Amino acid sequence: MRQPIALLCDFDGTISRQDVGDLVLDNLVFPQIDAALLEALGAEDPGSKHLYTQWYTLAPPSQQDFQQTIMQAEIDPDFQALYELAKRQGDAVAIVSDGFDAYIRPLLARANISGIPAYSNVMGFGTSFKLDFPHHNPDCRFCGVCKAAIALYYINRGFYTVYIGDGTSDRFPVHIAHQVFAKDALVDICEEEGIRYQPFSSFQDVVLWYTAGELSENQPRNLHPKCSSLTGHSLGFLDHRRAANLLAGSL
Repeated sequence: MRQPIALLCDFDGTISRQDVGDLVLDNLVFPQIDAALLEALGAEDPGSKHLYTQWYTLAPPSQQDFQQTIMQAEIDPDFQALYELAKRQGDAVAIVSDGFDAYIRPLLARANISGIPAYSNVMGFGTSFKLDFPHHNPDCRFCGVCKAAIALYYINRGFYTVYIGDGTSDRFPVHIAHQVFAKDALVDICEEEGIRYQPFSSFQDVVLWYTAGELSENQPRNLHPKCSSLTGHSLGFLDHRRAANLLAGSL
């Protein structure tokens, strides 16, 4: 019996063909913030949680503008093909995003994709605009969603863990995943940090690899230095219930 596989998939620019978070920031948030202030906010590498909080506090978008903007994005149709294949094989698929549920949920609903655990930050409009970070590591100041902790969670449960991503927030889980698929900025990060990876352009490439069924322990797995707080950590800060229910609409 082969080792079960967990396919951990970034959302922005990976499952979605566009970076939806950037669409919102570039069109609705950044134009409302003074350029010098924007530069100052990002000058000290404060991490995504701090930056999201600062940016959206200064310029929260309206719900109508937000919804109109996010619907410009498209979902890679081969993501659902990968999910259906994995489900038939009894393997796990999870969405691991440092973006927001407020666009992940409607875009996947439009694509008729459901039933997948989704780890993300939370954005609410309601009576007032709010952000929440239910998968943030309290011992780390960087990421809104601790992707490395999620990868560790699956590894500790015995899964051969595959990470699929494209951007800077993916640099932490790729240090410990058994297999990495990278494109765009993540390619440069992997090459700079000595992470072995397979390039991909769409989920069709991942589907071809998955159906071939060739698993290889192709890299040493060590936590990124910024993730040292996870050593021996219980990972109890991850809200698995929220992740399991996010796309079910039962939160």
